[in-house]
Amino acid sequence: MSTPAPAQPAQPAQPAQPALPARTAGPRRRGPAATTTVVLLALSGCALDAPAGTTTDDPTTLRLAETGEYDTLNPLEYPLGITSKLYDGLVAVGQDGELEPGLATEMPVPDDDLTTWTVTLREGVTFSDGSAFDADDVVAAYDAVRDPAQGSWMSADYAMIEEVVATGPATVRFELAYPYAGLPARLTLGIPASEALGATVVDSPLADEPVGTGPYVLAEWRRGESLTLEAREDWWGGAPEVTTIHLAFVADENARAQRVRSGDVDGAQLSPRTATELDGVAGLELVTNPSGDFRAISLPQTLPFFADPDVRTALNLATDRQAMVDGILAGHGEAIATPFTPAQGDAYEQTATFEHDPDAAAALLDEAGWTLGADGTRAKDGVPFAFTVMYFAEDTLRRDVAQAFASDLAGLGIDVSLEGVDRPYAVTAMDQKAFVLGGGDMPYDPDAQVYRQLHSDYAVFDTDDAYSNPSGYADDEVDRLLEEARREPDADARAATYRLLQERLVENPPLVTVFALEHTYVARGLDAWDGVGHVLEPHEHGVAWGPWFDVQHWTRR
Repeated sequence: MSTPAPAQPAQPAQPAQPALPARTAGPRRRGPAATTTVVLLALSGCALDAPAGTTTDDPTTLRLAETGEYDTLNPLEYPLGITSKLYDGLVAVGQDGELEPGLATEMPVPDDDLTTWTVTLREGVTFSDGSAFDADDVVAAYDAVRDPAQGSWMSADYAMIEEVVATGPATVRFELAYPYAGLPARLTLGIPASEALGATVVDSPLADEPVGTGPYVLAEWRRGESLTLEAREDWWGGAPEVTTIHLAFVADENARAQRVRSGDVDGAQLSPRTATELDGVAGLELVTNPSGDFRAISLPQTLPFFADPDVRTALNLATDRQAMVDGILAGHGEAIATPFTPAQGDAYEQTATFEHDPDAAAALLDEAGWTLGADGTRAKDGVPFAFTVMYFAEDTLRRDVAQAFASDLAGLGIDVSLEGVDRPYAVTAMDQKAFVLGGGDMPYDPDAQVYRQLHSDYAVFDTDDAYSNPSGYADDEVDRLLEEARREPDADARAATYRLLQERLVENPPLVTVFALEHTYVARGLDAWDGVGHVLEPHEHGVAWGPWFDVQHWTRR
C-alpha cells in the first residue's frame, strides 16, 4: 500500500532522493511522489547492510528496512513518522492512540469557551545539540508552521491559532481565532530548536541535520542506502534500552517477505494478504493495529451525474464493501460509509451504513433518468454514464479498490475506465476525474479526520490543495454540524453531533467511502521485550508505528 508525500520542494545542494514515505491523500497538500513506509525489524542480528562500526548480534540494535528514502527530517514537513524518534511534541500519541503529555507536564488546559489554551512545559529538557528547551522554541515552531512564507504544507491545519505567547520560560498560551475543541491533536507537532528553523522549510538545516528533544539522534545517513539512529543517554524520558535503530531502504515487498521469512530480518509491515500468509511461519507472528486510514472514491460534481445526490446514493448502494474487505484486505479492515472510522470512538456512528443493494441502486438511477440503452450502458439525454477513476499507478491496493468498484458499477451499466497516474497528474485532474483517496492523517480528533474532506470552504478546486474536499461537496447542514462540533466543549455532546453528521452524510453522500484498514505486520522476537503495545495509527505507518511505535520505552525481560 502506498502513501503520498507532503509537498516537498527540491532541497538545494542535496542529492536527488526518492519521495518521502509519508501520509495519505487526504485533507493535505501533497508532493509529486512517494511510497508507503514499509518497515522490517530485526530484534536480533541480521545482515541488513549495517554501517561501519556496528555489529549484527547486539540485541539492543534494531535492524529495519523501509521502502523509500526520506526527503526530509524536518518535523514541519514530516510529522508523526520517523521524526517522532527525533522530536517530541507538546502532546504525544500513547498506547491505543490515547493522547498524553509529551513536552507538556499535563494535557493542554482550555478556558471555558475553548479560545485560550494554556500549556505548562517540562523543565530541564535539552535538545540534541545540548541547548535548553523552553517556551520560546514552542512559539517559534508554531509561528513557523503557520507562516505561509515558511512553506509548510501543514499551515492550513493551524488556521485556528491566532497567536502563540510565551508567558514564562515554561508556560505557553495559545490564543485561537475561534473555539476549537480538537487543539490537543494539533499539538503533536515535533518541536525543533528555534535557531535551526531556517527562513523556509526548503533551506532549513533540519532537513538532514535534526535538532530535537527526542529519544534518538541521527548518527548516519547514507543517501540511497541506509539511515542510523542512536539513542540519547540524556533524553528526558530516560535512556532507551534499544540503543540503535538501523534502517536500510528496501523497495520490493516480495524481497521483504523473503528476508523476514528467512530470518535475515525479524519483522516487516506488509500488505494484509502477505502478512496473513506469513503468520506462524518461521517463528513469525501477525501483529495488527487499528487505524483511521480509509479508502474512498471521490465523485467530482463537475460531472453531471455526480451533481445529483440520488446518483451518488445509488453508487454507494452498488458498492460491495464487504467483498473488498474480505478480498483485498484479507479481512483486516471494516466496511464504512463515511470518512469517520471506528478509530473515532464515541463519535463513530456504526449504523450510518449503506447495504449492498444493486437493485435499489438501479431503481434510483432509473428514477434519475439514467436508463439502460440497447448497448447495456446507462445514459441520460444522450450523455452516457461513463467516467474515469484514477489511482496511483504504483499503489496495488488502490488499484484493487478501483477495479472492484468498476466491476460493481459495470453490473449497473455504468462504464468506468481505470487510469494509473502519478501524483503531479492526479492533482491537476481531480476536479474532472474520480480518484481513489486515502485519508486519516490525524485520526486522534474527529475534526482533524473529516473537516477538510467535507466542509464547503474547500469545495472550490485548488491544485495546491487538491485532496481537500475533492468531490466539490457542499451541504449547509454538514457545514453547520462540523462547525458546531469543533466548538463544543462537552465531549459527549460533541460526539453526538458527529454521529448526527454521519447520518446526514448517508442521506447526501459526498463520495463512496469503502473501508477502514487494519495495518498489518509480522514480527519475531517481540516477547524478549516488555513495553511492546498497540497503538491507533494514522494513514502513515512504518518504523514509527506497528509494534515498534513506543520502542524508546521498551525494556529487556
